[in-house]
Amino acid sequence: MTRTAVLAILARHGGLSRAEIAERLELSPATITTITRRLLDAGLVEEGEPRNAQTGRPSIPLELVPDSAHALGVQVAHEHVTGVLTRLDASVVDGFRHPFDPSAPDAVDVLTALIRAQLESVAERKLPLLGVGIAVPGVVEPATGTLRMSVRLGWTGMPLAARLRSALGVPVFVDNDISAVTAAERLYGRGADCADFLLVAIGQGIGLGMVLDGAPYRGAAGAAGEFGHVPILPDGPVCSCGNRGCLETQVSTESLLRRAREVGIVAPEAELEDLRAAAAGGDQRGLSLLRRSGELLGRALAGSVNLLGPERVVVIGEISMLWPYLAEAFRRALTEHLLPCVRDTEIDVRPWADDLIALGAAGIVLATPLAAPRQYVRSAA
Repeated sequence: MTRTAVLAILARHGGLSRAEIAERLELSPATITTITRRLLDAGLVEEGEPRNAQTGRPSIPLELVPDSAHALGVQVAHEHVTGVLTRLDASVVDGFRHPFDPSAPDAVDVLTALIRAQLESVAERKLPLLGVGIAVPGVVEPATGTLRMSVRLGWTGMPLAARLRSALGVPVFVDNDISAVTAAERLYGRGADCADFLLVAIGQGIGLGMVLDGAPYRGAAGAAGEFGHVPILPDGPVCSCGNRGCLETQVSTESLLRRAREVGIVAPEAELEDLRAAAAGGDQRGLSLLRRSGELLGRALAGSVNLLGPERVVVIGEISMLWPYLAEAFRRALTEHLLPCVRDTEIDVRPWADDLIALGAAGIVLATPLAAPRQYVRSAA
């Protein structure tokens, strides 16, 4: 990941000299010189005007050439497909959103057509493209881009990367949606300066991204991070995974809205905003529902923090809309169950952005072809 790290640090901090890059990445000057020479030859970075130093020779800053490469990032969800086109510095050029039904017999063909239309637009604009990143909910085999299991999409054993690559004729990389966001956070976000952090995404499902000792942790065959399927209630309701009492059945926005509808807190056709409005208006049943959700989440997350000892926990997702009404119960339960030595763990709750996962998918492309193109190389072989 060294070349990717160089590009990412230039995207975050602007012009840096080779010596400054080596110091920040804790790598030898010789290594940085070799890597940056290749990036210069590829046209991905360029030298700026020399800067005078108090002693010795002037230093020459290196800067990204943002328009030298682009990536198309696509989020596949169970109701829609969202995409963004980004430059090399991860800034967004364009975006799109389309309805999508993964249960349809021709779902992959529809997905292919949607992506092909975007690629044709990129070609017409003569923008250099590195490839396409696809972020999906479920367990993805990192080495092949095969979607082993997705409860949300209803796909099992789907060789998604290979099928799309064959149909589109460009490099395609597939990853779990939360893993993609976590990797982007590590490269381009505040997590770039944090070697150990967890990213909890709570929406219609619940996922956990982990960065340990500076590297994303995926587990055997990409199966790590199914935080939503931690069992918390022995006699709880049946989860979409087939087990009973999973965290997802109590804390996901889908489960909260379903239960609010069932007991009449909101109308049968209500949406998440209606549940938020009920809580904001002082509805005691709604507030009780959200407090219980916060308590269960805090207790479950305390176990992960005690186990892994991260410096920071980032919470994202549609749950942020409801966070003011469950935060107090969450923090109380979290603190009560944390070991004293990890009670200073930072909790960073962020507003939800609809294109965040698509941006993470684009980050897969920005990182992979420049570092370790395993999915592409294996299929080409």
